[in-house]
Amino acid sequence: MTSTSTRADFGDWLSPMLVKELRQGIRSKVFMAAFFLTQVLMILSVVFNLTAVNEGDGAGKMVDFLNGLFWFLIGVPLLFLMPIRGFGSLYGEIKAGTLELVFLTRLSALRIAAGKWTALMVQTLLLVAAVLPYVLLRYFLGSVDVVQDLQSVLILLLASGMLTAATIALSPYESKILRALFSVGMIFGFIFLLFGLIGVIAGNAIRGSMGGSFAPWTFYFGAILFAPAFIFLGLEVAASHIAPPAENHAIRKRLLGIYLLLAAALLALLGANAAAAYRVALVLLGVVVIDTLAEPQRFVRSVYMPFLKQGPAGKTLALFFTPGWVSASWFLIILTAVGGGLLGLHGQLDDREDVLRIVSLLGWLIFPAALIRLAAPETKYFLGLYIALQFLFAAVTFLVNIMAGISQEPMTMWLCPLPPCTFLLTFFGQVKDMQMNDFLWVTGLVTAASLGLLLARTITPLRDIRASLLQNSPKDA
Repeated sequence: MTSTSTRADFGDWLSPMLVKELRQGIRSKVFMAAFFLTQVLMILSVVFNLTAVNEGDGAGKMVDFLNGLFWFLIGVPLLFLMPIRGFGSLYGEIKAGTLELVFLTRLSALRIAAGKWTALMVQTLLLVAAVLPYVLLRYFLGSVDVVQDLQSVLILLLASGMLTAATIALSPYESKILRALFSVGMIFGFIFLLFGLIGVIAGNAIRGSMGGSFAPWTFYFGAILFAPAFIFLGLEVAASHIAPPAENHAIRKRLLGIYLLLAAALLALLGANAAAAYRVALVLLGVVVIDTLAEPQRFVRSVYMPFLKQGPAGKTLALFFTPGWVSASWFLIILTAVGGGLLGLHGQLDDREDVLRIVSLLGWLIFPAALIRLAAPETKYFLGLYIALQFLFAAVTFLVNIMAGISQEPMTMWLCPLPPCTFLLTFFGQVKDMQMNDFLWVTGLVTAASLGLLLARTITPLRDIRASLLQNSPKDA
């Protein structure tokens, strides 16, 4: 006879990692505090709405304000409190030394990361379920479209899933400085995303917020194409940092990069705003490029053997799809060729400003990497140095732009040999028409030289890998 406690327990078909995280997460003080705080804030929001409705004259502005407040109160737990818990998911296992014990359960690194993400999303769904009665109650207060409100909740839930995947991807890093930088970036990203989504939801302006011609159906179709890919990418990034060296996660991560470009091309073919679709794809593609360039170069014979068994074609694929920054540098050629061809096909390279924006974006990604690999090719602190250089270039751009505004001199021309600075100038529209050709030529040459330098730095590691493959026993490259 089965006991009541056994019947009430989780099923055996569920992942052990998911069950473990759910039990710990639901009992945690953070989740309980977020749950009760959300309930209190929702009750207060409904009371304020009732007061505004009863005021009669002049209630319109108050109702609009309270609508924005309502979505702000929902957005805080969904877009900040729950996702930020992902920072401690894998880091807690690493710090406590229990990650090896988890691997003894025969769970793969990807299943461990997916279990962490699923557990956090189940807790987020519980918060959403607790909010739904208040969403429906707003319908009875008048001037509220309940279908639109439910769609807005789904948008917030999807954004929460993406942010949670991002924090889990960053959680394996143990450096306190990096984690502090990630936390600051998360806060700024949360503020930008929260107010952007509130503008879309409260103003019912999906069309306008996505570039002027992004119809609602293309917005949702784009979300279906991009959001799951980004979530899977985040979980793959997390898994690659905790996985044994013999696992090759580079294949899936880099194929996801190509998929993002093809997804943007599909959206453009279906009539969506091509510029907006490619902007989203390129932003997400930047995550792929930075992560792959930051991968340490380690030689593990078992990773290369599946490629070598396929003959000359397999050896060529090994140059692009094996873990490490060496193959990532060569993979940039594929991304540049595919991305450039698709952008040109959809008319995104017809204008000089568009060309400069794309070229400077590529330089923004690879120029700091080339400097680091030139000065310290085997550094263990690549990502920290990379972020520090990006902050330095941003500070230089800010200071030179202020000086140019004060002196009325074209001092921004000094920055054209620095692609990250050029990208920031084009992003904020600070490159004048008369400077466009000079910026384009200089930035293009420096970006091409950066890629060439990265490829040149791979010659010695590739030679070492070849020599190791010819030996009977594996050794580090």
